[in-house]
Amino acid sequence: MGRRRRKKRKSHVFGEHGSKVWAWEEPSGVWYLGWYDPNVGREVKESLRTRDEEEARRVGARKAEERRQGVDLRKAVRSTTAAIVFELYLKYRSPDKGAYCRAQDERLRRMYERFLGADFDLRHYSRREHDEFIRQRTSGEIDANGRYVADPDARVQVSPGTTGQDLAVLHAVFSWGMRFRDDNGQLLFKENPMRGLPIPKEKNPKREIATTDRVEAIRENAPKVLMRVEWNGSREYRESFLPEIFDLVVEQGRRIGAVCSLHTRDLRLDRTENEPYGATVWPADTDKMGKEWRCPLTERARHAVFRALRKREMVGEGWLFPAAKDRTRPVSVEQASTWMRKAEELAGLPRLDGTCFHSYRRLWATVRKDLPDVDVAQAGGWASLTALKTAYQRPDAATIRRVVMHQAELRELR
Repeated sequence: MGRRRRKKRKSHVFGEHGSKVWAWEEPSGVWYLGWYDPNVGREVKESLRTRDEEEARRVGARKAEERRQGVDLRKAVRSTTAAIVFELYLKYRSPDKGAYCRAQDERLRRMYERFLGADFDLRHYSRREHDEFIRQRTSGEIDANGRYVADPDARVQVSPGTTGQDLAVLHAVFSWGMRFRDDNGQLLFKENPMRGLPIPKEKNPKREIATTDRVEAIRENAPKVLMRVEWNGSREYRESFLPEIFDLVVEQGRRIGAVCSLHTRDLRLDRTENEPYGATVWPADTDKMGKEWRCPLTERARHAVFRALRKREMVGEGWLFPAAKDRTRPVSVEQASTWMRKAEELAGLPRLDGTCFHSYRRLWATVRKDLPDVDVAQAGGWASLTALKTAYQRPDAATIRRVVMHQAELRELR
């Protein structure tokens, strides 16, 4: 029996002496590109991630011309790896965002570097990586930081909406890279590798909304929630900051993270015609979009501020709601949420699915549906009217009844 003849692999050489680039076909059918790099004294190669010979020839010819012009191909390749692109994004784009978004950018950098590999060339991101990420992230095979979860019982499935939010950030990174030039003056991406790829969306998003009855029940029981303070060398139980935090959330419609991080320098307590009870300047550092907002206080919110100022027992500037164990730090969102859960138990209220304080921000936006959208967005701190109307303002029975009962006529012109 004769020996099986091995398939002859194709190869091509481009350029002149000193700037040559060669392309060859591996047994797998994938084409590779190589060139001699005098800086490292050896051949450098990269996968073209294609089985198309004509495409390999086009890329090879272009790379040879770039070498002739003095372009360092190794730098050109490295500038679009996951590690380099996210490093540039965190350095030049993330600082313009709020603290929450900056933290999410850092988390997603870790996730994609682990999932794709720090040396993965993001120009080659394709449907293969896209679909595999959706499968692994949604099933819980990888966690929120991109770590592989070997134990199937320990895997926590996430919703399509959560996976979609992670992919939306990667899409934003690609879009930013299409306008950012590296040290060689080259755009990171000539096109968005995610263009046309589907991003999962939550078909039935859980956006629970609180009611006025629930607000009244929490207000009645919030003063019963205690905290153990360790100020001035003493340890004792006192009334927590929950009543004041809750009133500011309900009256101002702000995120709990922003309320917990309020500083006395953010308060404007002078009365004016447009701000009869003073105002709050919500700093950019605690805003999700990194934007500063100024919003008038209501009478109840003003009383809450003064109660908090008395409770904190501090002279001069500092956090409005200092932590119970360290007054140099603000109370954490986790601690405030624990207080809220205790108040719900005292009031005999069931927990709202998937939310704690955020349902009251939706209530704030929903009861103001009859007011101009731009003013509601400005007062509540929404940079996008789309987010306000789709994620926060919810249908309610009273408004639906008014819509149905509304009577109007449209007649032909005579």
